[in-house]
Amino acid sequence: MNSFKNSSMNPSSIDSGNQQSEDEGIDVVEYLRILQRHWLIIVFSIVVSIGVTAFFTFRMTKIYRATTTLHIETQAPQVLGKNVEDVVEMGTGSFWSNVEYYKTQYQIIESRKIALRVVEEFHLNENLDFMKLPPEKMPASKEDAAIVLQGKLTVTPVEDSRLVYINIDDADPQKAKLYADSIAKAYVNLNLENMHHRTIEAVDWLSVRLDSAKGELKNSETKLFKYKKDNNILSISLEDRQSYITAQMQTAAQKLIEAKARRIELQSRKTAVSQVIGVKDPMAIPIESLNNNQLIQNLKQDYATLSQEYGELSARYGANFPKMVEITAKMGRIKTDIKREVDNIIKAVDAELNEARLTEAGLKKALSDLEEQAQLLADKRGDYNELARNVDNSEQVYKLLTGRAEEANLTKYLKVNNVEILDHALVPESPIKPRVVMNIAVALFIGFILGIILSIIIELSDRSIKTQDDLENMGVTFLGIVPAINSETTDGRYKSGEKHKRRHKPQVTEGPQNYDNFVHDNPKSQVAESLRSIRTNLQFMTADKGVRRLLVTSPSPQEGKTTVAANLAIVMAQSGLKVLIVDTDMRRPRVHKAFQINRPVKGISTMILGETELHESVVHTVIPNLDILPCGPTPPNPSELLHTAAFANIMREISNNYDRVIFDSPPIGVVTDAAIISKMVDGTVLIVKSLKTTKDSASHAISVLKDIDADILGAVLNGLDLNNRKYGRYYYYYYNKYGYYYGEDAKDGSAKKA
Repeated sequence: MNSFKNSSMNPSSIDSGNQQSEDEGIDVVEYLRILQRHWLIIVFSIVVSIGVTAFFTFRMTKIYRATTTLHIETQAPQVLGKNVEDVVEMGTGSFWSNVEYYKTQYQIIESRKIALRVVEEFHLNENLDFMKLPPEKMPASKEDAAIVLQGKLTVTPVEDSRLVYINIDDADPQKAKLYADSIAKAYVNLNLENMHHRTIEAVDWLSVRLDSAKGELKNSETKLFKYKKDNNILSISLEDRQSYITAQMQTAAQKLIEAKARRIELQSRKTAVSQVIGVKDPMAIPIESLNNNQLIQNLKQDYATLSQEYGELSARYGANFPKMVEITAKMGRIKTDIKREVDNIIKAVDAELNEARLTEAGLKKALSDLEEQAQLLADKRGDYNELARNVDNSEQVYKLLTGRAEEANLTKYLKVNNVEILDHALVPESPIKPRVVMNIAVALFIGFILGIILSIIIELSDRSIKTQDDLENMGVTFLGIVPAINSETTDGRYKSGEKHKRRHKPQVTEGPQNYDNFVHDNPKSQVAESLRSIRTNLQFMTADKGVRRLLVTSPSPQEGKTTVAANLAIVMAQSGLKVLIVDTDMRRPRVHKAFQINRPVKGISTMILGETELHESVVHTVIPNLDILPCGPTPPNPSELLHTAAFANIMREISNNYDRVIFDSPPIGVVTDAAIISKMVDGTVLIVKSLKTTKDSASHAISVLKDIDADILGAVLNGLDLNNRKYGRYYYYYYNKYGYYYGEDAKDGSAKKA
């Protein structure tokens, strides 16, 4: 049932798409509605912003800009060729060096030094119009005038080029041109003066340094000559002398090695020959030891022959045999000769050995002398090399200074510059400030943004309930709206040109309008259609619950609770139901006034006290099927009366006699009467007034009802102005579509009893 209600008969279906987008995140449509509701604030903010901006813009002094174009190269023209270097180096040719160079030039153009030149040229510190100072403070200082001129100056390099714009902003276009050209000229002259001045300084410094270098060179050459003379190395250089001694040392060392080898060889031979002396048998003497001496070999051969013969004879003869004696004598003589020859050999070896030893000693002495000479030369080489280096260094410095001095002397007479004025400034014809279109556009944007911010702030600061979404966000069912009563809701339509023609005249009673009986007097009005929609929603909601007793309350006073209750009772009675409206607001009873009845002396209060019965207290109205049970005399303790068993019995009694019973109670946020009654009825309807009831008071009322487990059927948004573009516009489309249908139902009374 509820799904049918929400989809076909409830205006909540109009905004279902917005509900989904809000659940998913930021509701863009809602923000657009906020802007639509507060469009006047946005327009006002834009108008004020544009007005203020236009006022100050048109009052601003017009500023003109004159521009002079400079061409800056990293090097001046090389008139003397590439081999002659400039004294003042500009850019080195590398990327980062050129970047630094150009940035430096831009700063020089903007410097106070350049500005001071222009100030001095035109005596700007004495110019009253330029300084904008009172006459008593004139003349100003040149530094102050330079600062003023710097404030008018901007330097703008041209991207990917060697050009730079010098811009002067001034209220006088002629002066702007004059100052721009003057600053460019001052910079060009300063750059040329710096180059020339540094060149002159370099020439002077080189001249002084050249004389000093010449003296240092002469002094170092004199010291070197004296040293060579003192060490006798004038005819031959120290390097050649060292080379000669080194060669001699190598030869002596080689010969010494050979002499040592000869000595060792002779010592070995002497040792070998000395071993032969102790040998008695000549045949045992080794031939190698005597270097294969031929004489000894012959003697050994003769000795061998005699020895053989001696052996043969000794076998036959004795030792005294003459032949044996002769052979023995010969063998003795051979031994003597061999011994004598060995002695002679030893003497010869000794002689050679002594000679070898003397030769070795002489070579050692010669090598030692050569080493001493080499060491002396080595000791002298340090001093010699230092003196020679001094001479070379002094000579190189002298040559360098001589070359640079000659180049500087050539360049000091040249007046070439790496900076030139490419285009002189023109007299500007149109101002650059103020930028009217830009300022107005910015003002429009700022005004629009401020308007949006103000709209959102106002919307957020407004805590009143305005739409169905506000109620549903509190967790209560939305039953419908009751439009504010005006001529358009009386007609049952919006006055939107001639789109819809009026088919029937409005049913309006003569004299002051009775809002409490408005539905009875205007059955085809938007109010009647809205209440019939609420009636239908309640019928579908309570069809399975058997809801017969309804409590109508509100969070606060003056929210149209009694008016809605009376008109809701009328539309229910018009549907054929037997309806009773009970005035339980015993503090400020108003139901009898709603139906234009004098306040009865009998009512619900007298019934509770047992003074009257139901049939005596009920008042019949002119509306068919609708009765009222007024309050009766105001009791001093209404809450205590509602707690009595008599009141419970009365509720059962009237429920048995009527199809629907509507209780008009005090506001639940003020007193406890409504909370007491809500536990005795089948359901409670909460009335909130658009743009009046706050979210806090409505939330408090709902919390009170939920805390006592009261059955809240839903809430009705009362007093919604459908003409209000802020909040009522999208409800209009629903009622415009279905309103005439409900109106016909009311006219022919064809609605069936629920």
